[in-house]
Amino acid sequence: MKKIYFLFIMGLTAFCFLTTSVEALTAAEVAARPTDCASYELASAEPDGSLNKVACYNTYEEAKQVMDSTANDNLVILGNRKIIDAKYALIDYDQLTATGYTSVYSDKNLSTEITYIRGGNSDDAVFLELDPGTGRIKIKVSGTVGWIKKYENESTMSYPLYDIVPLSWVKSPGYYQVTSTDLIHHLPLNVYNTKGEYQLVIGRKPSMLNEGTYYSYDGNYFYTDLKQMINDYKQNTYQNAVNRDNPFYNYYQYLSFRTKTNYNAANINQFIDARTSNPNSKLKNTGDYFIENQNNYGINAIIMLAIGINESGYGNSNIAQTKNNLFGLNAVDKTPGQSADYFASVADCISEFAYVWLDYGYVQPGDYRFRGANLGNKGVGLNIKYASDPYWGEKAAQYYYDLDKYYGFQDYEAYTIAVLNNSYNNTVYPKKTPGGLNVSSSFYQYKVAGTPVVILEEVTGPAVNGNTTWYKIMSDPTLDGDLEYIGDSKSNPRVTYPWDTMHVYVPASYFYKVNSGNNTPSTPTDPEVPPETPDEPTTPTEPQPKPISSIVQEASYAYENGTISKIQPGTSVETLKSNLTNTGGVVTITDPNGNAVESGQVGTGYQVHITSGTTEVLTVLIYGDITGDGKINSADLLRMRQHLLGISLNGVYEKAAHVGYDTINSANLLKIRQYLLGQTDISQG
Repeated sequence: MKKIYFLFIMGLTAFCFLTTSVEALTAAEVAARPTDCASYELASAEPDGSLNKVACYNTYEEAKQVMDSTANDNLVILGNRKIIDAKYALIDYDQLTATGYTSVYSDKNLSTEITYIRGGNSDDAVFLELDPGTGRIKIKVSGTVGWIKKYENESTMSYPLYDIVPLSWVKSPGYYQVTSTDLIHHLPLNVYNTKGEYQLVIGRKPSMLNEGTYYSYDGNYFYTDLKQMINDYKQNTYQNAVNRDNPFYNYYQYLSFRTKTNYNAANINQFIDARTSNPNSKLKNTGDYFIENQNNYGINAIIMLAIGINESGYGNSNIAQTKNNLFGLNAVDKTPGQSADYFASVADCISEFAYVWLDYGYVQPGDYRFRGANLGNKGVGLNIKYASDPYWGEKAAQYYYDLDKYYGFQDYEAYTIAVLNNSYNNTVYPKKTPGGLNVSSSFYQYKVAGTPVVILEEVTGPAVNGNTTWYKIMSDPTLDGDLEYIGDSKSNPRVTYPWDTMHVYVPASYFYKVNSGNNTPSTPTDPEVPPETPDEPTTPTEPQPKPISSIVQEASYAYENGTISKIQPGTSVETLKSNLTNTGGVVTITDPNGNAVESGQVGTGYQVHITSGTTEVLTVLIYGDITGDGKINSADLLRMRQHLLGISLNGVYEKAAHVGYDTINSANLLKIRQYLLGQTDISQG
């Protein structure tokens, strides 16, 4: 769709629009583009979407040398009619694969699989380097740096895994928004801004960041300029980050599973009741199960709950409803409904998850999946091996944050967290005493930078790197009375986690303290007694539902006169629903005929049913989308002209025709013409 021609004839009137560039070339259009370069072409990817030849070269190395030494930041290299390298670029990895995900490896020789990623919900990563011999590229995404193949099957060159998108063509990179209270991650569904975006409210405002917009592909270091960020990533530094000397670690992503919440069963039940109106939700009245398994097996109840909310849609997913499976256990990417485990009861599922999957699984250093006992991202924590979604950790963390915010932050910074300050080669061994014997050294080691520990106390011990401070921490594995690793204890009788004795020691010099918690959590023994806070003797027993207007506005939409607007053309049903759910609503979307929809694009005239205490039905209003298909195209121009000729628009469709003007006249018609020609935008504000 590089060149577009428009011709509309009504009666004796015709409009003929000039050829214009309206969007960047797709990979298919790049391949179809004529070129006289036999081997490699150096070209400039212009911000207007065009691709202009600079020179031809016989070898990739020649083209690469010129690209790197030339001041033009928009340069790309083409080989076999494909963009294979770029000075600055993101990649779009939302590609068709046989497995349903893309493996990320430690090096270009594919020596070790680090993790795996799946496109769809978000599909952009930073392009860092090309191996010209194989087409494999080095990328950074969600805190991990690694290599991916050009094709899933390299021998047959089938199932391509990525497209390189020059930065000058990127219209919607992922970004973080810092407000006066929150940290919000905005995730586009592609970098071309044709599918919309969704957002995750993942934590409290970072103290080291001012309000504003930032870029980051690890969530720790933040930038205001994408090129500076990419330069730093290529040089393995954070020199240009605005918080280069003070990295941020979101409390809810880095809090260890080996902690206790200050909330009780009644609080959990009350929160679920407030967040879903479905009386058949499988999360209803599960508070006792979560607290019981926390106390028995050493797994924070609210982290488990947050994973359950994320995986089951507040207990309403098909897998939860038909299989009592709240956590997506064994729901593999290609066949989630068929492969997911079945449980006789929700209680059985929570118990199995706490003990088998977490206590003696992901949070045991002896388990092959252990990468840190926290939610994390693709660099550290459960997210590395638990889910292909790069932002699964953030998505779960948002629900912990939502609950904690709901009750006035009784869990926030209850514990002091430190993270491993560098990557070590099997050298950081927890000790039974400061400077004493290793704790089961063949299993219990800290290796990966960013791995968190919970500091219970600072003590003095033998100097390590000139520092005599040692941290007393919660043990990740369950240990016996001699602080030795118990091993695989998944069979009955089950082994409980003895909270009072699970303490080991690590040298402070190897760790970076990220907060100063009070380290005084106290899980109430009576589930009917809400926890105490300094300001309120008890948690309110009847929380007020969030106003629906607030739910809409916090999701960055407009709420006015029965409509919901500020929705960008091309926004998917899934995106709109996800954004409103993230800010507290229970949402159903129907088309103009009243049929429930779960996919496709929302358009003018669709209806959004939002429940929060009461239910309101808001009609979607997208300015310029007069025909209600979710797009602004030639059909809308035609329909507006029909209106001007006497075939009147009505209701919300008439409102949609007001593209910047109070009345519908030729000026509105011209506005849409200019939009289609790429000469102006149509504001949804």
